[in-house]
Order: sequence, then C-alpha cells, then structure tokens
Amino acid sequence: MDPAHDIRVKLRQSHHGIDAVIDHLVDLVRPWLLFAPAQTRPRVVGLWGMTGTGKSSLVRALVRHLGLDDRTFWLDAGEIDRHGQIDEVLEQAHLCHNGGPFVLVIDEFQHARTLKGGMPCHESVQLRRLWELIDSGHAMVQRMDVFQMRELRGLKEKLCDLLRQGVVIERGQVVEGRERFARMMGEPEDGGAWWAVPEERWGGLRSMMPQPMPTSEFSQWLADQDGDGTIAMLERLERECAIPAPLDARQALIFVLGNFDELYTAGQDPLPELDPEVLVRRHRNIGNTGVHEALCELFRIEQVARLGTDHIVFPPLGMEAMRALVRTEADVVLERLNTMAGMCITATPALLDRIVRDSAIAVLGARPLVAAVHRVLPSLAAQVCDRLGDERAGDCVLDVVGERVLASVRHAGRLRYLSLRWPAPPPTPVDPVVQRRVAVHEAGHLLCGVRLAGLKPLQACARTSSTRTGGFVVWERETQITRAELLPRMAGLLAGWAAERIVFGEQGVSFGCDDDLSKVAELALSAVKEQGMGGDRSYRTVHPTAHGPGFRTMLHDAEAVAAGLVRQAEELALRTLERERVLLDRLAAALEKHGSLGPSGIERLFAEHPRPKEVQHGAEASRKDMPHAAPAPGA
Repeated sequence: MDPAHDIRVKLRQSHHGIDAVIDHLVDLVRPWLLFAPAQTRPRVVGLWGMTGTGKSSLVRALVRHLGLDDRTFWLDAGEIDRHGQIDEVLEQAHLCHNGGPFVLVIDEFQHARTLKGGMPCHESVQLRRLWELIDSGHAMVQRMDVFQMRELRGLKEKLCDLLRQGVVIERGQVVEGRERFARMMGEPEDGGAWWAVPEERWGGLRSMMPQPMPTSEFSQWLADQDGDGTIAMLERLERECAIPAPLDARQALIFVLGNFDELYTAGQDPLPELDPEVLVRRHRNIGNTGVHEALCELFRIEQVARLGTDHIVFPPLGMEAMRALVRTEADVVLERLNTMAGMCITATPALLDRIVRDSAIAVLGARPLVAAVHRVLPSLAAQVCDRLGDERAGDCVLDVVGERVLASVRHAGRLRYLSLRWPAPPPTPVDPVVQRRVAVHEAGHLLCGVRLAGLKPLQACARTSSTRTGGFVVWERETQITRAELLPRMAGLLAGWAAERIVFGEQGVSFGCDDDLSKVAELALSAVKEQGMGGDRSYRTVHPTAHGPGFRTMLHDAEAVAAGLVRQAEELALRTLERERVLLDRLAAALEKHGSLGPSGIERLFAEHPRPKEVQHGAEASRKDMPHAAPAPGA
C-alpha cells in the first residue's frame, strides 16, 4: 500500500470534515519525504485558519504517523523573545540533525508580526534570526548566553584564586586547602567527593560542550585533570562557546501555523454568538489570495515572499463537523467511564446535540466542545452512580427529552428512569426592555440592508455576551460601493437608529447608535472628500493643517455636501421602515424571541412579506435622491 495513502486514512480517522486539507497537506509534505537531500533551502508549509480548527493537532498527528517525533522541534512565535527559547531549539537541531532533514514547527506565527496598522513594529534580534532561518536555512546557534558565560567565568576565576592561595587539585578533586575551598565554593552535599568543579555545575557544563557527554564520561574526564588542567578545560570551553555555531537547516521541513480570525469576522470582534455556518460560508471566499492579503497586514512584503505559496487554509468548524467531533470525543470519554463505573454507559444523539447546542462557540473552534464533553458526561455519570449507591446497573443510557435530562438504567431485568441535572451554570438573566430595543435596532439594519442595498444576510443576532456589542448583522462579503449604492448603504447604517425612533419615539432613541452614526459620517465624508462623489470633483479636500495634495479652501463646502447626504440617507431609512412597519415588527419579534436568526429564518420572514411597490430598490432610490451638482456655497 502507498504510505501516503495509509497516512491519509489514519489522519481522516482522527480529524473529521477536513479531508481536502489532509490530502493537500500530505501532497505538500511528500516531496520533502522523498527528496529532502536535494533541497537548497527549507521547504515551508503554512497552515492558517481560525482558532481551534485543529492545525496543531493535525501536524502532531502527521509527525507521529511519519515516525518523526525524534526529529521534530516546536517553537511558539509568541514567546520568541523569551530568554534562550530559540537557542534551546536550534541547539538541539544543531547537535542532532545539522545538515540533515528535520522538522521545525512554528506555532502562533501571527504573534511574530512586523507590521501593525501598516507601520513597522519593533523587530527583535531573535525574530530576525527566525526569518533568516525560514528564508535561507541558515542560523547561528549561540551555545551559551550572557548569564551562562558570566557563571562560567566566575567559576574559572574562583578556581584560579584558590590555586594561588595554595589549594591543590589532583585527579579532579581538592586534596589540600579544603577549608579555603569550602569558604568560597561550599562543601560537598551529604559528605560527597571534593570535586574541583562542584557536581551541581556538571549539568550546565555538559550542555555547553560541542558534543553531548554522559555524566559518567564527564566525571572520568574531570578525574584526569589537575588544577591547571581544570582551568585549561574551562578556558577552552569558554572560547568554544563564545563563537556561535552555524546551523545548516536547508533540508528542513518548516511548518508555519497561524490564526487569522479577522479573515472570517471581517474586522469585528470574534463574538462567540457568530453562527458556525457564517464562518463556513465566508471560508468559501478565502483562498491563497485571502491568506496573502492577511499576511501583508502582518508582515513586510519581502517576508511574505519568504513564506512561499504552499499555504493551506483550514475551514472553520461547521455544525456537522462539530457533531462529528463531539461523537468521537464522547466515545473516548464513555469508554473510560465504563471501565471505572463498572457498567455500560451510552449517550443518545439527542444528548450529544444538546452538548453542541449549548457549548458551540464557532470562533473558538474545537476547544469549547471538547471541554464540554469532558465536563458533561462525567457529571451525568456521577449523578447516576450517586442515585444508585452500592447498586450497579448493567446498562445506562443518557438521554434528553425536551428540556429534561434522563438516565434509563436497566438492572436485574427492571428498567428505571432517573432525572438528572444538566451541569451548567444558570443562564444570565436578560433585561426584557434592553432585549426589545436591541432586537428593534438590528431588525432595522436587516430590513434596510436587504430592501435598499440588496445585501445578503448570513446572520442577525440581538443577544450577545459582549458588554460593548448588543447585537449585529453579518452580511456576505460586501463589494465596492458605487455612486448609485452610496445612499442605500448609508441608509442601512442609519436604519438601527431609524427603527428605534419609529418604534420608541424620538426621545426613546438609545446611546447605542453612536457607532452607526460614526460609520455613516465617515462614509459620507470619505465619499465627498476622497472619492469625488459630491457632484463636483473639486470637493476632494483635506483639512487645512494637513500635508499632501488636496483642496483646503473648500473644506466647509465639502462637509456641507456630506451632511446633506446623511440627511437624505436618514429620510430614506425612515421612509422605508415606515412603509414596511409590519415586516420590521416581525423581524424584531423573531430576534427578541430567538436571539439569533440564520439565513433560512431570515429568508422565510422576508418571503412572507413581499416588497411593497412603493419601496424602490436601492439603486433606483439613489438615482432619484443623489445630488448631481454641488449646491451653491452657503446653500
């Protein structure tokens, strides 16, 4: 059988729903397995995706199945500047695999960023060494850091002073002047031998040597030295370790693993309420192009080039993948519980679905689900054992019926049902007034975004755990705005504010609209000042104190045009929502009840309320309302 086929099968058994990723990974690694000695630079494979999608787990499994554990080294890019971290790894690679094939895995690579907000970040010496290793396969390994060098020199100087004071060393041990030696170096522990180099220093010295030396050989080697020989040994070790050793990693396979949550959350905070299918749909639009754009936000362009083009984009966990993960993890947990409880415990699909429904946090990947399985199943099994006492059942089935958690226990031919508690903290109480207001706000965004701007919604949420975000609407990736689409987009941004005004009155509009107002003002000003959409191209302008090209004397006029656009967008949003008040109320009621709506639920509500004839499509409304010429100054 083809070894690559065997590895694919094994990886698919432990990692569900990513068959295409597994095939791609094996295809990228196989040339290194066959032709590593022919490489003139390391082979770099990038694995990118959301947090918790299994990147590290898959690489660990691949390394294990290939039998490469003994030649695989792991680095955490978030700790690259930790004292000695990179040298510890590179020194081991130098000692064991210099010039030969080995595997280096650099995890959390997004923390090694060299750009932030388009501006260069501080780039440490250690980070530059890492980039050089990725690019050329060469690095200089410092076998001894500053602190170790000081310790070695201190030991040498102390021994030199002792020898000048008459201490005699023969066969590696102090034979005369032990009192003086003890005052400066301390006595041996537990009446041990009076070694000139105390035994507690041996481990550090052996680790500094060019070639590893077992403790037995090191003690024999010391036993062959007198005082001058011991000093000469320490001086030679100091000279050798002061010169960095070259590491040849041209035959290495380097995995670069990084989290790119922003590719999926479109610049928003990765809220736990994001629906898994939202992330899956967005993943379809992300390929090497999306990865390249994200890399260019984090690293300089020449560094992005060093990473090459062998990139794998991990899909987020959809609902089916989450269910498969929970089933697999539950089998492992139940097998252990059965052995310890002395009975056969099983869980129904309904109970496992409850775990997924209660614990799935799409933006955190697999970790919350795995933790939930290890929390819920042992807790329910413990409740069963407590209820049975010394009695033990032959079979126990854990199930969910409606909102009840039940265990059906068969013992001595009799079937009993036990009511159990679901092991979770009580839900946080929701203020109904706040819930209603957030639902109305998000319903306004949803309605105007669909009716006016023609956007496709993926999720509308009116109940979050965030103290800063009451709710949100997620759209399919938005295209570049045209002039005809400007007012509809601005009306969509103001629609939450407009919905609150219609439902609660002018005095009932909440402070939660400030972000929307900021966004619409920014869009209007950018359209006029930067994009030339104010009816007169001369309105492209900048602040009088700013540097660079642009009109400065027409700033007031440009802002007057932008303010006019905001007023028109406000009127369009209010007019649309008033004409479709029935649909607004239905959307708000659904969000208030369920907290979140997915694509199918949103489509059903819109299908039940066809577009009124008097509500124009966004492009038509914009052609009617957009100014085609600049107003006169002061108008």
